[in-house]
Amino acid sequence: MKKKIVSVITASVLSLTMLVGCAAKGNSDESSSGAQKQSTAKDKIVYALDTAPTGVFNPLISSTRYDANVNSVVYASLMQVDDKGGLKNYLAEEYSISEDQKIITFKLKSKAKWHDGKPVTAEDMAFTLQSMANGKYTGKNYDDVEKIKGAKAYHEGKSDSIEGIKVKDDTTITIEFEETYAPALTNLSTLGIIPKHIWSQIPIENWEKETKALNAPIGCGPYKVTKFESGQYVEFEAAEDFFEGKPKTSKLIFKVVNPDTIQAELKSGNIDIAGVKDMRKSDIKALNTEGLKSVEFSDFMFQYMGINLRLPIFQDVRVRQAFMYAINRSLMVDKLLEGRGEVVNAPMLPTLWGYPKASDINDYAFNIDTAKNLLKEAGWEDRNNDGVVENETGEKMHLTLKCPVGSKTREQSAVIIQESLKQIGVEIEILTMEFSTLMEEVVSNHEFDLYMMGNTLSLDPDPKPFWHSSAATDKKGVQGYNIVSYKNDKVDQLIEKGLSTLNQEERQGYYEEIGKILNKDVAQVYLFLQTNEMMYNGKLKGYEPSTFNNFNNVHNWVIE
Repeated sequence: MKKKIVSVITASVLSLTMLVGCAAKGNSDESSSGAQKQSTAKDKIVYALDTAPTGVFNPLISSTRYDANVNSVVYASLMQVDDKGGLKNYLAEEYSISEDQKIITFKLKSKAKWHDGKPVTAEDMAFTLQSMANGKYTGKNYDDVEKIKGAKAYHEGKSDSIEGIKVKDDTTITIEFEETYAPALTNLSTLGIIPKHIWSQIPIENWEKETKALNAPIGCGPYKVTKFESGQYVEFEAAEDFFEGKPKTSKLIFKVVNPDTIQAELKSGNIDIAGVKDMRKSDIKALNTEGLKSVEFSDFMFQYMGINLRLPIFQDVRVRQAFMYAINRSLMVDKLLEGRGEVVNAPMLPTLWGYPKASDINDYAFNIDTAKNLLKEAGWEDRNNDGVVENETGEKMHLTLKCPVGSKTREQSAVIIQESLKQIGVEIEILTMEFSTLMEEVVSNHEFDLYMMGNTLSLDPDPKPFWHSSAATDKKGVQGYNIVSYKNDKVDQLIEKGLSTLNQEERQGYYEEIGKILNKDVAQVYLFLQTNEMMYNGKLKGYEPSTFNNFNNVHNWVIE
């Protein structure tokens, strides 16, 4: 699940008080030879998805990586993450930070337009921020604006406006915070901006039900949606008024492809770009000989098995720890990933700062005996020799594992988990379903024992959206991204401390401590971080994917 795409801003960067500008670089002034070359280029690029978007094409309320793919090319943010993990200006012409580091000023590019021709203004940015602070807002981004001056009063209905948000003119907006807020610049500058003239006409509590507006979004990014066929594809056409120049390729298609057919589809030319991290190395090499190219980079999503901590059976940490010991996660990396990844032991990206030192956490090395002993200590043992453990009342440990279809590696991991837990007397029934169904049953209605999912994280390792008690909900129909409902006062305190300082060394200490606690508590079964690998048409130019921006430079993609 992906909260937002952000980048690390160190204290030295945040202390800048001068304006940092970045001129827009368009492609409209091509030479005659360039124009002639463009005329022979392919008019469309087909990008493969292994899981279908749900159709929630609004960045403020979307909650899946697959909808985020669509939103990333339809909407624009003030800044983007570049291929080195830094921030670069995008919709913003320039920005500045006050000396006390509590006020950020953004100046937008004046020529930006929405896909319906209306100008993009600072009022749209103000409306985007205000929407996230609305008490009836159902999305997951309130944390991003909570510390803006006056946002809490507005959220609680005590004020009609947010004092800290000021529109100076059509292209200038200032955002003032009550106190220092470490992720402020990254979180707000990389958020997709929505059009006020569209979404202000719809009650915010009804946004998720407004299928027409969601399926045919109006953004100001390089491409606009022309057709969405649920479960099959999304078609886009180039936005001629895009503020960085008309995209070089007139059509873009996101096509939902069965993972089993990706190799054939790439070879035949039916798709031009596809994720192949689940493909065998030998198959990738074979495609390389066909003229296709591949690129590897670290992913920002780790795989895990969620545990419903609301259930009495999982409130004993020894049961959760037993599961970690019983699953051979190293085998998953070696066999399923062919070594292209690493085991994780805390719900953070091991490639980034904030992840605890290996010597400070339990690696839960595969050990069936240890797992069985932990279950026995927790009161679960095979009392009648039928191969399944029971508690003192005779209740058997029979659990359901919900797994979304689409990722072959995730589905295979579920089977390995089922077989592993069987060895310690735990019966697992696997239920496969569409990702949208899983989201409804697990995230919205909290109806699960166990589930398989990937957690998409950001370069700024703020754990509040996933691990703060305020991010958990037990109310049916209300989404909470602390999905497992983990609550720990010490973790809450450490999270708050980490958000209140710009000193990265201090923040790192707080987050490492959080990682150690979550490692011991086994708030979910942490599996592995898989290396991302994309394969693409050998004639594709301008394709520069990176860990936090798979659609970097998309307006300059072209197949020649």
